Amino acid sequence: MNGGKVHWEGNMPAIVTPFAADGAIDERNFAENIEWLIAQGVNGVVATGCTGEAWAVTDDEKLHLFRLAAQVAKGRITVVGGTGGIITSHVIALSRAAKATGIDGVMVLPPYYAMPTRREIVAHYRGISDGARVPIMVYNIPSRTGINLTPDIMDELADLDFVVALKESHDDFVQLEETVARVGDRIRVFSGFAAVRAVAAVAMGCVGLVSSMDAHLMGRDAISLYALTKAGDIEKARLIQRRALSLVEGLHRLGSEASVLKAAMNLIGRPGGHVRPPLMDLVGEDLEKVRAVLRAHGFSA
Repeated sequence: MNGGKVHWEGNMPAIVTPFAADGAIDERNFAENIEWLIAQGVNGVVATGCTGEAWAVTDDEKLHLFRLAAQVAKGRITVVGGTGGIITSHVIALSRAAKATGIDGVMVLPPYYAMPTRREIVAHYRGISDGARVPIMVYNIPSRTGINLTPDIMDELADLDFVVALKESHDDFVQLEETVARVGDRIRVFSGFAAVRAVAAVAMGCVGLVSSMDAHLMGRDAISLYALTKAGDIEKARLIQRRALSLVEGLHRLGSEASVLKAAMNLIGRPGGHVRPPLMDLVGEDLEKVRAVLRAHGFSA
């Protein structure tokens, strides 16, 4: 059990994939963003997750991004790469190749769209664990996959050799609490939606956060939420949590998440870059709405 045992913890943001205007991957900005996040105190990064527009990146591009992330990180932080997909054999092959790039592990969604049964979900992850033999962070985000990895399913997955962590992005906090209680002694449970519930999640036993918009925009303040809560500095953590929640709630209403995040990053001088279709860059009035939210939260935009 847990042949891929790891000690991942802390704040590990899901990072953007900056694209140039012609759609090419902007390697310089990708590397610059990782360096900036490291300087801001992250414990790791997750490449080609939802924030990284995984749906818009080919397998070869994912592997290239993983290599680049590993080269930039130079062992200073944990690097996890998203390799989720529908066909089990495809995920195994991609996860094997990802392991060879030098990253520390892979993040794997359940096989979305296929609408598998519980037995099929477990078999999918067992096949990846046995076939790729690389540390796996399971990613539960039913709002995007249509599949909910409930605490009882995670109880079964936690016994697989190379399932070592979970990013829990179900919006039901009770499920997060129940999952931590059920499997937290065997795998590393991270919470998504850090801008909404970082303090509460860490207080209830999560060993880390996979943050997104908050870390990219607020930097050290948002990234510090895990450490502040662990250290018991709850009053300071609460103040940051409230600001992060207000910022992200204000931005989420303005368009697709990646488009809004990249627009906001660009406005404050961070390497957001462009999005790839089917998403579209924000322009005109939509861009001005993002600028207004940023200014209301103290940014120069």
